Amino acid sequence: MYYSITVTTAELTFLYGESVPKCTHRIDKHFVGYHTLQYMSGGGVSLSIGGRPFELFGRWFWSAYPGPRIAFHVAPGYRTWRHRYIAFKGPLVQRWTTAGLFPIEPQAAPHGDDYGDRFDALLRAATRPDKWSRLRAAHLLEGLLIDLADTRAHTHEHPAWLKRAMELLTSAANGAGDGDYHDIAAKLGMAESTLRRRFRDATGVPPHEFVLQARVNEARQLLGETNDPIKLIAQKLGYRDVYFFSRQFRQFAGVPPALYRKSRQG
Repeated sequence: MYYSITVTTAELTFLYGESVPKCTHRIDKHFVGYHTLQYMSGGGVSLSIGGRPFELFGRWFWSAYPGPRIAFHVAPGYRTWRHRYIAFKGPLVQRWTTAGLFPIEPQAAPHGDDYGDRFDALLRAATRPDKWSRLRAAHLLEGLLIDLADTRAHTHEHPAWLKRAMELLTSAANGAGDGDYHDIAAKLGMAESTLRRRFRDATGVPPHEFVLQARVNEARQLLGETNDPIKLIAQKLGYRDVYFFSRQFRQFAGVPPALYRKSRQG
């Protein structure tokens, strides 16, 4: 759904926004005189900011703003992505810039909150002409930026046990570990149930999902950079059944391994 807004508070003007369940937009331009906050909640996006490339999969925020040339489109191996964005301008943006809230580098959406619902609420409030809705929209946007800044400030403050847990789980995902959660927990000096609870509390995902995501990320790299048969890649990552590997890869990547390889290697 496209929102044509042009709604002004004392310090912020909302210009337009959009919520696109299956987005195929292709943007490549310099943004002049306005800014946007972009949010994807599914699919894959190839993004370039001033020539710096990013490959985004899943739930990510990024910003577009005057200065560098910014380009983004659906990532190879994907047909669409779930996209929301809002465009704005005004003196308040300069205050956000001074405070370090905006612009933002591409940033994974923090765990534990439904940012799709929050963004939809922002879009709805920004379309209404009354002053309270305009003020609410400005606060909703600022709230999103504050949450992202707070997450950035704590990103590198993982405790030692969590760093070690991530290392062990990543090794298991890449076929270098035994993948036994009981043994991994023992190496960390805790019970398996404690590991599962603490890891989910700290990261927002259970250990099993972390392993699957890491395994698919490694598979993406092997499919794109080697000519190894898909069956061999599955074996390297600890799969005994190539068909089960293909189903899991498609579940997380959105396309089968063979199609993903074709899209990456031409």
